[in-house]
Amino acid sequence: MEQGPARKPALPTVSIAAAGAAGVSLAVVAVPWLRMSVEAPSLRVALETGGSLLAVTTVGLLLRQCGLRSRADHLWLTAGLVILALTSLTMAVLIVAGAWSPDEARYAMGGNLAGTLMLAIAAFAPSRRLRVSPARLLTAAGILGIVVFALASLLAGVGPALRAPNASWPTFHPEIGRVIVQVVTGVTLITAAAGLTRRGEPLLRWVGVAVVLAGFAKLDYALFPPVGPTDVHLGDVLRVAAWGVLLIGVVGEMRTRFRLRADAAIASERRRLARELHDGVAQELAFIRRRATRLAELPDGVEITEAADRALEDSRRAIEALVPPAHEPLHVALERLGARLATECGLEVQVNVRVATAVRDEVRGELVRIISEAVRNAANHGGARHVRVDLTGSPLAVRIIDDGSGFRDGVNSGLGVAGYGLIAMRERAEQVGGQFSLESVRGAGTLVQVVLP
Repeated sequence: MEQGPARKPALPTVSIAAAGAAGVSLAVVAVPWLRMSVEAPSLRVALETGGSLLAVTTVGLLLRQCGLRSRADHLWLTAGLVILALTSLTMAVLIVAGAWSPDEARYAMGGNLAGTLMLAIAAFAPSRRLRVSPARLLTAAGILGIVVFALASLLAGVGPALRAPNASWPTFHPEIGRVIVQVVTGVTLITAAAGLTRRGEPLLRWVGVAVVLAGFAKLDYALFPPVGPTDVHLGDVLRVAAWGVLLIGVVGEMRTRFRLRADAAIASERRRLARELHDGVAQELAFIRRRATRLAELPDGVEITEAADRALEDSRRAIEALVPPAHEPLHVALERLGARLATECGLEVQVNVRVATAVRDEVRGELVRIISEAVRNAANHGGARHVRVDLTGSPLAVRIIDDGSGFRDGVNSGLGVAGYGLIAMRERAEQVGGQFSLESVRGAGTLVQVVLP
């Protein structure tokens, strides 16, 4: 699992968005001059064009990177966003072409209600894999969308022209039908946001925020309908903001997927290198070790055998570092490492775990290498007999404390020429975003610390 902050629930984010949008809507209700639509043809074209580009880009990226997953909630979500994006693009084309009129608004309302309904279904649909083919579900979504689009467009366009001759009931004006459609769309969006609050996926959290903004946009349209096709309304701004928020969520999903693919590629390469070491270098060293035992009676035979043993042990450690046990918690890995280093270096290694946490394999691997380097330096160059390894939290930190002779200015530190060992440990810590520090006093031991964000 990845180290980092715990995944936040959707409810606080959606609540903040709802409070902000509600505050803006209440300000419009309280301040009369804010209710007016501003006649600004250029700004209206810019908003519609920008909104449609955001919508098409968002849906395109979502389909390209996430695809049509075999889950009911994702398929309904995709279908709803596609319908909303097509509706927004059609509106933008008509407005830019100068062919937009209040009569065409009913078709936009129908498309918005159809897409919104699918978002609400996605919010409550099961997240498990489908038992039917995705094509069948998408076909059902298409049929439902057509039916809802037709009914909403008809309701939003009802007026005196559709009234039966000599009818006795009152005339049903188009404005009333449009208000009904806008209110139903807004309520459906708010319902979708309520359903998305129970989901833990980051993308759906952003969808919930976008849905809240779009819901208040529809309510503003219903309370204060725009006067003309070239007027700019508060709902227009909220609608474009909703697509912008959704684009942020999709980009975040893409980054997560890129990171997961990169981690998978790194893990695959590490496994390949481990196989090459095991099947190549380790096998050859084992062969050299077996043959070297025949030279035990020679003066250099024992040294050759010991060198082969050390090289074989190094290769085994490298293989283990490249491919650690799957899903092994950090504290378990440190306790196992401490036992192995105690046997290898001939000293006492005490591991104190004060917090159990999960970190990325990369972080765990680098910490293991830093601890191994510090313990070996303490044993081989500091003459330490006891080493303590502490794992603490808030923030996550690893401390290696020994009772060796210590050093000053790199002298007798085992750090090599120009302190290469120290440089290597520092670079390993920085590769995983940590901060490396070292304190040592001659005759008083050494403290090595790595603090992770």
